[in-house]
Parts: sequence; C-alpha cells; structure tokens
Amino acid sequence: MSGKKKKAERALEKGVEHVQESVESATGEAAAQADGASCGGGCAALDAVRDCVADQPGVALATAGLFGFILGAMIARRP
Repeated sequence: MSGKKKKAERALEKGVEHVQESVESATGEAAAQADGASCGGGCAALDAVRDCVADQPGVALATAGLFGFILGAMIARRP
C-alpha cells in the first residue's frame, strides 16, 4: 500500500511541477509583452496562491466549488 502511496505522491508532484512551469511560462510571456514592465506584487500573490493550492488542494477545490456555485446562483437569478 505504501508503494502505491509513494507512486501517487510522485505523480502529484510531477503534476504540480508541470503546472508551475506552465504558469511561469505564461507569466514570462506576459511580462515580455508588457515591454519589460516589472511584475510587482502580482507575482508574489501568484506564488502565494500556487503554494497554498499545492499544500492544501482540498481547501482550494472547495473554495473553487463554492465560488462556482455562488456565481451560478447569481447568473440563474438574473431577470
């Protein structure tokens, strides 16, 4: 059982690394398009969110689900 758990953890870590590389690539492209403008506090906030999601994926999933539910309820009640 612990072998499966370690394998799953390695797969999760690879997935997180892939997401981090994709985000870094996207933010790098955006920075290049902004003609060298500094990222400022936005990058620090992005890093904090990424770390929080990696550390507590259940909380992140619940938060995203709640946000989607509220947004859907607001859209459904529009006249």
